[in-house]
Amino acid sequence: METTPQDGPIDRSGQASIGRVPQRSVLADEVYRILRENLMTHRIEPGARLNLDQLARDLHVSNTPVRQALARLEADGLVTKEPYRGFAASPLLDSRAIAELYDYRLLIEPPTAARAARRPKPEVVSELDELCDGDTIDALIEAGSDDSLGDRDIAFHCAIAREAGNTVVLDSLAAALTRMRLYTVYHRHGAASQAWDEHRAVLEAIRAGDPEAAALAMRAHLTSGLDRVRDAIAN
Repeated sequence: METTPQDGPIDRSGQASIGRVPQRSVLADEVYRILRENLMTHRIEPGARLNLDQLARDLHVSNTPVRQALARLEADGLVTKEPYRGFAASPLLDSRAIAELYDYRLLIEPPTAARAARRPKPEVVSELDELCDGDTIDALIEAGSDDSLGDRDIAFHCAIAREAGNTVVLDSLAAALTRMRLYTVYHRHGAASQAWDEHRAVLEAIRAGDPEAAALAMRAHLTSGLDRVRDAIAN
């Protein structure tokens, strides 16, 4: 097969040859986002069965992008797959599972924050600044935009893990944060303001290049976060 600068690949007969077909990843990404939103907002209730064929019909797509999206959601912990039964929305976590996830985060995130604080890149500090912007956070709190606040929370913690430079930590933390996304308690009085004040304390330690302070601030934030969730469950 030959190529020409203008015509691209051609075969011996002189007919243009595409060479490879377009990927369907964009469609699968959109299906993933739609299903994830429905799971996070409980439009799809915890424990509900997920019929692949029905989802494909509802979304006006083939089964393939739905299957790909469900596989990603399974990795996120938002859906489960059982042999011979297919997929279902994951049940709500109980208090023990939540505590175990916080235990995991307390093991991982304080040293990760310390590592991120050793030589923080200006662009990362700028990203964290934008995520913690007081006026934006206050407006979201005033509007009751818990979903947007939750997304920012995940972005904040993942940006720190990314700066620490360990992709295994970043991937596993992102999955844990996604599983916990349903358990943010920003709707409770004062919880959002307190959580973002704690985020800013972590940010300032990273900005100052103080690993010990960054680790302590992250530990204090996670300990307070667990206390807030326990209080919400108890009440």
